[in-house]
Amino acid sequence: MSSAETLAVTTAQEDEEYLSAIKQNMISCVPLILKATIELGILKLLSESSAQLSPTQIASRLSIKNPDAGVAIDRILRLLASFSFLSCTLTQDKAGRPERIYSLGPLSKYYVNEEGASMAPWLLMLFDEVSLRSWFYLKDAVIEGEGDPFKLANGTTLFDYTGTDPRYNSYFNNAMKCMSTIFMGKFMDTYPGFENAKTVVDVGGGVGECLKLILSKHHHLRGINFDLPHVVKNGLSHPGLEHVGGSFVDDPIPKGDILLAKWQFHSFADDFVIQLLKRCWKALPASGKVVVIDPVSPEYPGTDLVTRATFTSDMVMLALPPGGKDRTMREVEVVAHATGFSSPKVGCQVLNMWALELYKIA
Repeated sequence: MSSAETLAVTTAQEDEEYLSAIKQNMISCVPLILKATIELGILKLLSESSAQLSPTQIASRLSIKNPDAGVAIDRILRLLASFSFLSCTLTQDKAGRPERIYSLGPLSKYYVNEEGASMAPWLLMLFDEVSLRSWFYLKDAVIEGEGDPFKLANGTTLFDYTGTDPRYNSYFNNAMKCMSTIFMGKFMDTYPGFENAKTVVDVGGGVGECLKLILSKHHHLRGINFDLPHVVKNGLSHPGLEHVGGSFVDDPIPKGDILLAKWQFHSFADDFVIQLLKRCWKALPASGKVVVIDPVSPEYPGTDLVTRATFTSDMVMLALPPGGKDRTMREVEVVAHATGFSSPKVGCQVLNMWALELYKIA
């Protein structure tokens, strides 16, 4: 029986459904392979090369002594090429055998560097063994309803754990910094809400990357970066930027005209967010506002890229931070009204991130 006759047994729709289903069973290979490629230095090498390289050339330039490395590298890179991370040209070697040569592809620009505007640190953090352990406890968290998967896997919450593991803390801080850099430039070109403010406080601002970008454009502003002491001790230096160490739970939030809460709402459960907003309310003047930067979940699970990115982000929030979730607009409104703030006003949307403004009304 020919391959055409074999394929004719099923319909085109059945073929597509089957292949889509089987891909999902093995889809975790892609980010793990991408992680290994970054760690091997292959993407960096390709970014520095003026020509496409063969797997053998890549192994040689990376000084990999394993004589079979070229074969493994070829198998790795052809997968990434099929997902548009790399570009591939099929040629022939000196013996006339098929040979693939590779260069960077459309998606690899987001992963070339491990600093700056890059998704590489985010990938390295999400697929670090500490993070990965959480997924093996998701079922237990659902059944037992006690503790989040990260805590069940690692004995403490994500944010407490970062204070005890310097290596993972470095991964986490770098991931937050670099992901902020990707979209904050576009955000600053779109969002007009800083014009009339004097002081902006970034609540949970990490090492201060967002405030650095904001102050670079709005020179009249003073910026206060408020985060845990072990985080701000590695804070960035910039004119007008001050770092204040403290806890959302135990310490008052520094006063400002605008309180920026980037990726804070979606990192915690409703009760914590309500307590955080109450503290924000006390730190604001009557005309002040909280600017929430988070994904906003649609009510209906559509199949467009933004919806899929948002729901995937929500799963990361389910697995890693304590009680984290990406909220719908209605859910944001509920926690805002519970703490004396207005219904959320949309400041702008950049990629899959929204800027929502909450004003004091009580």
